[in-house]
Amino acid sequence: MGRLKFGCIGAGMMGRQHIRAIRDHYPEEAEVRAICDPEPGELASASELAPEAHRHSDYRKMLDEEELDGVFISTPNFLHAEIALRSLERGVHVFSEKPVATTKEDCLRMAEEAEEAGRVLMIGHELRYSEYFRTVKQIVDEGKIGRPYLIWCKEFRGPFLPKVDNWIQDSRRSGGALVDKNSHHFDLMNWYIGSKPARVFGMGGKGVVEVIGGEEEVIDHAVVSVEYDNRVKGCLLLCMFAPSSTEDTLEFGVLGDKGMLRTRISSHEILVWEREREEEVEYRDRAKVLKKEGNNSITYKISPLRKEWGGHYGFREEHGAFIKAIEKGEPPLTDVRECLYGTLIPIAAEESIRTGKVVEMEEWL
Repeated sequence: MGRLKFGCIGAGMMGRQHIRAIRDHYPEEAEVRAICDPEPGELASASELAPEAHRHSDYRKMLDEEELDGVFISTPNFLHAEIALRSLERGVHVFSEKPVATTKEDCLRMAEEAEEAGRVLMIGHELRYSEYFRTVKQIVDEGKIGRPYLIWCKEFRGPFLPKVDNWIQDSRRSGGALVDKNSHHFDLMNWYIGSKPARVFGMGGKGVVEVIGGEEEVIDHAVVSVEYDNRVKGCLLLCMFAPSSTEDTLEFGVLGDKGMLRTRISSHEILVWEREREEEVEYRDRAKVLKKEGNNSITYKISPLRKEWGGHYGFREEHGAFIKAIEKGEPPLTDVRECLYGTLIPIAAEESIRTGKVVEMEEWL
């Protein structure tokens, strides 16, 4: 097999980073053969990174005219399903940015069509490929904190960066703040726990940030509760108007019956606390005498994380995973079926916020 021929659909900031990643890190394995974007300025900027790539303004024409092995989809969220499904119909492997789609119907259809087509449909959840977040998974899987009972994620940050036509601020086009931003984090929570969600409840609103105004503008704060099939309880807190500080804007934690894990991403550390162990020594007057070994705190120091674009750790590695999946014919770690609930949970949470009701996932799907 020669070099894989890729097309990039969507040539904004993210699309250009995909072009750079292939060009700079995988030149022996793949090439960017075509670039597509309806905005002439974006297309011109992306073409400077890959001057030999063919330019297109319509992705349909690109798929019809080019002989491609795969495509990278970096468009506004509401276009993910349409473009991915068209690409699969053409027999092309697909790497699509998160979220999977903006509706549950499109998410489920994408998974079904990918399986029927026999092609790779990989979702851009790059955090799973970083050494840091893989170490968190390893600690949980090895039972260092025992059986998990609680898992949480807290993201306190500033507003979204501007996008073309402010599409990210419109919940009809982005799917909502939780869908666009926190599908990454729900995906990691699902991965760590290894179970499907049974029910989802969300509370949230718009209080501080206003860009486009109106009822369709995305929320700027939320609390989401998730109960999994294995009875683990999860919680995600989001704030889009938090002050700048030296503290981590993003934190994960897992609490088990034998200890607790907490991330400290800014210092490349994972903090693990093992519950105080008690051993029965003897009986004295029918009373147990316990030997307490004391608290045991462990810090895992991960080698400094690779500074990829926007601090997206694992971004470089996910391109290698896409290439390998195509060459080996094996599903990648972030195959659409594996990552489906990372998007379905925030879609359910956005619905719960609108209705005030708990979403029972089995009935909802």
